[in-house]
Amino acid sequence: MKFEIRKKKILRNLFIAIAILSLGNLFSVYLIFNSAGMDAKVPRLLIKLLNVNLEANLPTYFSSLILLCDAILLAIIAYGSKKKGGQFWHWIGLSAIFVFLALDEMIQIHEQLRAPMEALFSTSGILYFAWFIPYVAITILIGIAYFKFMMRLPKKILKLFIIAGVLFISGAVVMEAISGMHAEVHGERTLTYALMYSFEEFLEMAGAAVFLYALVEYVTKVFKNLKLRFKPKKKKKKNKPIEA
Repeated sequence: MKFEIRKKKILRNLFIAIAILSLGNLFSVYLIFNSAGMDAKVPRLLIKLLNVNLEANLPTYFSSLILLCDAILLAIIAYGSKKKGGQFWHWIGLSAIFVFLALDEMIQIHEQLRAPMEALFSTSGILYFAWFIPYVAITILIGIAYFKFMMRLPKKILKLFIIAGVLFISGAVVMEAISGMHAEVHGERTLTYALMYSFEEFLEMAGAAVFLYALVEYVTKVFKNLKLRFKPKKKKKKNKPIEA
């Protein structure tokens, strides 16, 4: 069986899905600030289902799925690199990082760090949401450790990696910091804050989608002859009855 990979179609469909989820989220924001609608059961259900600032809903599952697909493709690249006798540990490391990001998106691990970080550093202003302090530190360390590895990538792939990284970090760090400054002064129940976290999640999803496209591009260009075979389970041979 032969599968044809249409890279641009994958990216286009991902962004169509992101656009639909973003519109759904904006509708949920409208419902949140429509006091009359909040009394009804259906609007509350739609808010829970569509709002990107809540857990265990459509945007959360979608984001986690993209990140998990990134992790799987990174593992495939590591496998292909090992088969070719090249370096593969960097790819395994990236795969592990994206598995963690997928889990973090799903169960909000970073939120558990907010209270202890705020207590430890007494943060305010740009560091109001203190959970990202260790995340930024780890990101910088990873960037340093992976710099030479990144510079060895094909130019087109490197450019796509950089675009994906800028999009994702702009959402996860920059917009988080800006929205934190706003939340400290005005609270977290304002329309401005809702629009900020909406844009933040859009950037994160867009970054993950572009990274997925970059990985598919890398696989199709570098591993043209890569084949993944799944062996069917061998049937046990039945013992023939002994004739007397």
